[in-house]
Amino acid sequence: MENKKAGNIHVRFATIDDNEKLLKIEQESAQEGNIWLVAFREDFFGRLKYFKEGFIMIAEDAYDIIGCIGVGIDSLIVNGETKKGIYLFGLRTNPKYRLKVARWLKSIIQELQDLLGPTDFDFGYASVKADNAASKKILEHMGFSTTATLDFYACPVRKTPQEKSVFVEREVDLETILDLYKPLEKDHDFLLQGTNAFESMIADCRLRLFKTEGASALVLDTSGEQDFGITRLSKRLRAFQLLAQGTLSSLVRIPRMNERLRSWDVLLFGWNDTQSARRTVRKIHRCAWEEGITLINFSRDSNLGSMKSVVGPLSFRIPFEIMIYEKNSINRGSRPMIRTPTI
Repeated sequence: MENKKAGNIHVRFATIDDNEKLLKIEQESAQEGNIWLVAFREDFFGRLKYFKEGFIMIAEDAYDIIGCIGVGIDSLIVNGETKKGIYLFGLRTNPKYRLKVARWLKSIIQELQDLLGPTDFDFGYASVKADNAASKKILEHMGFSTTATLDFYACPVRKTPQEKSVFVEREVDLETILDLYKPLEKDHDFLLQGTNAFESMIADCRLRLFKTEGASALVLDTSGEQDFGITRLSKRLRAFQLLAQGTLSSLVRIPRMNERLRSWDVLLFGWNDTQSARRTVRKIHRCAWEEGITLINFSRDSNLGSMKSVVGPLSFRIPFEIMIYEKNSINRGSRPMIRTPTI
């Protein structure tokens, strides 16, 4: 590591004393594209509890933090085999140092290579909005390439009728969760093997299971822990936002600019028929409406086709590319990827 002098870049592990500065940098560093997103959190380190191992690394000079990156380590199933994966997340640059991105990244990449290179991991992976060219370029520079695209469907919460045929389980145990994921191991990739993430979610009472005959959905309440806001929209989306706020606000929660948005993430959604799936979606919306949630996020591997017929037309597809760096060949093939709860 370099000496912490003016002009030099020093790389170190972040500590809790860095929390406020890192939160400020994150809120000032939007994920760019057609929809610019910023995060709102109270604890920058909170995400680490979902991994078996993990840390935050920062680069700084004599005056301030320049940038940071999070590292989470866990085992995942890829092509039917258990592989050790390193997830890179929360890559942020202090806006004051935008012209030094290449330099600080070079320092932190070298430090990560020195630290993780000798370990027994099989691959690294990261997720990035498909239209965020700057972040994709950074990951490509680090040796990452796209292996899959996860389509996220951001759905403004609707005031739907009650669906009495859909049961909501608000206390979900670990055995139930593992039973939901087990059948997917034979034909899906990136299933999380460790239970740290689920155990933490259960302890915090953040999971709900929606069930009806023919469909089920495991939902994570991220509100208060991983909120976000919209700082900029494309002209087309901005025009729709303004129109919808004036005409649909009594029935739909349309996100406002720079508002702190509370959301739910649908981690796992399976159905045998479209009608059962739609009933489940309506029930999720109803519960979210009653709890003051603004957005519900569904996701699906793009190779499996669109979810519009199930989640409804009032949804916005946001593709995220899953990029990987293979230290050892993982022979992923063409199996669809499932969203891990840590992404």
